[in-house]
Amino acid sequence: MALHNVQITPQLVQAVRDAVDIVAVASEHTRLHKSGRRMSGLCPLHKEKTPSFSVDPAQGLFYCFGCGVGGDAIKLHMLLSGDDFPAAIENLALRYGIPLPTAPSRRSDERDLEGVLKAAAEFFRDNLRRQEVPRAYLAKRRIPAELVERFGLGYAPEGWRNLVAALHPRLPMGDLEAAGLVARPEGGGDPYDRFRHRLMFPIRSPSGRLVGFGGRTLGDDRAKYVNTAETERFHKSTLLFGLDLAKRAARESGRTVLVEGYFDVLAAVAAGAEATVASMGTALTAEQARLLARYTEEVVVAYDGDEAGETAARRALGILLAEGLGVRRARFPGGHDPDSLRLEAGEKAVGEALTEAPDAVGLELERLIPAEVHRNPRLRAKAAMAVQELLRPIRDGILRYGYGRVAADRLGVPVELLWRRLGVDPQALEPRPAAPAGEGPRLVRTTEERTLQLLLAGDEVGPAREDLPPPEAFLDPLARNIYGAFRRLYLSGASYPGAREVLAELAAEGPAIDRMAQLLLEGPATPKEGELGESLRQLERRWRQQRLRDLAREIVEAQRMGDRERLERLVEEKTRLSQSHHLPATPPSA
Repeated sequence: MALHNVQITPQLVQAVRDAVDIVAVASEHTRLHKSGRRMSGLCPLHKEKTPSFSVDPAQGLFYCFGCGVGGDAIKLHMLLSGDDFPAAIENLALRYGIPLPTAPSRRSDERDLEGVLKAAAEFFRDNLRRQEVPRAYLAKRRIPAELVERFGLGYAPEGWRNLVAALHPRLPMGDLEAAGLVARPEGGGDPYDRFRHRLMFPIRSPSGRLVGFGGRTLGDDRAKYVNTAETERFHKSTLLFGLDLAKRAARESGRTVLVEGYFDVLAAVAAGAEATVASMGTALTAEQARLLARYTEEVVVAYDGDEAGETAARRALGILLAEGLGVRRARFPGGHDPDSLRLEAGEKAVGEALTEAPDAVGLELERLIPAEVHRNPRLRAKAAMAVQELLRPIRDGILRYGYGRVAADRLGVPVELLWRRLGVDPQALEPRPAAPAGEGPRLVRTTEERTLQLLLAGDEVGPAREDLPPPEAFLDPLARNIYGAFRRLYLSGASYPGAREVLAELAAEGPAIDRMAQLLLEGPATPKEGELGESLRQLERRWRQQRLRDLAREIVEAQRMGDRERLERLVEEKTRLSQSHHLPATPPSA
């Protein structure tokens, strides 16, 4: 369980990365054997019969050629333990004796409310065991006793001061109020229970720390659901109900089901979808999407099948795509949600809806591009703009490339028109020749990734500092981050930076570190003479030509708008860029 008063700094992250023995972490879950300067064995992250898991002790990195997962020791610990990043840092620091810097308290009277919340949870559970009404309600909704126990469900009894009377003799009233369990009348008066005659759902952080509760009324209260009041540790927009129980299954399967409510989580889990979480009845937030991206690669959005659910699912789609997640949309008949479908048609129907969920982007393309677009140029242009907005959050150029092809076919327009709008460079995505037989597993790499392999491996004499192109020469965001870290170190230091220095510069940028592990442990083929220099020049030429084309368009726009100041700035940049590389001022045609 993560501590909650620790300040996680880049220095702490690097200290943990330096101290942790990645071989020791891996060896707790698989047997490793010496293989050259590396260690290899069966992958502890997926089932396999032939060893494809490689560990580099010197660089502190791992990579599996079977499942394609790689990273540093912190990432490996997270995958094997289920810890999120803060919990992993804190637990590894404690394990290896690294001092933990304490975060400055925002209030001098800040309380540790863990004990208060645990006491309330036990009070609610005890009342559920003793009260017939909530147990009958759960039986009516066919919630198995095993799930009641696993999720720690409870019951807040009727009455205004039951919890106060049970806990106040041994816990300060101020702590009960700070934990969001007790409220006071606006005009003043005695404190009273916030939750009354409600089925109670404990809400936990990803690391398992109890942070609050959600309560479902069992009476005629107009507020069907009530959550803990916002506190220092309970911010509903940053939490996902059930993630503490779902995270291991999410990492193992690579897929997570996202639902709207507490009972939807129980219904999906009962149907076999262990990796299910809920946004607790509110619209999905960017913080929640980022939280999901720590644990999964693909999200099945299983919102209600009515119009409101469809609208919420479309809104969630862009938020999830922006975090690099694949998205599917579960289809429920007759406006059902997972809970109501389970009650009417059973667990099998829910399981099938989740398993057969189609690609959400594909569904949106069908909706945005109706068949009649071919007969109406204005409708076609409007649909193209909607497609551009839909695909804009997608970071991966290959995905934008693929969806752009599908959209262009449906629109009946040349695919190049959409690629240009979507910022896709087809040349950057051209396939590389497969590795010759006998060289072992190797992924097909783009010019950008091959350049990084050569730079980080140090197999050639490093390029002159003035020959390094700008980071913008790398179109892939992760490759750009890695190259940017290398370039900063090389330009500011006296020596050629190695992989460990680049890792330290990246600090906690997990996805970039994972990509580094793939590139380095994959093992680049022996470089050809001058290959690194030529690769750098090729990337710079591509960037320079694209920038000159962009400048030409911007100059025309500035002239049209009569923006003289901007026009002079753009012309100066274009002239400088052309002359510095001995190019004509007129850019090559697109």
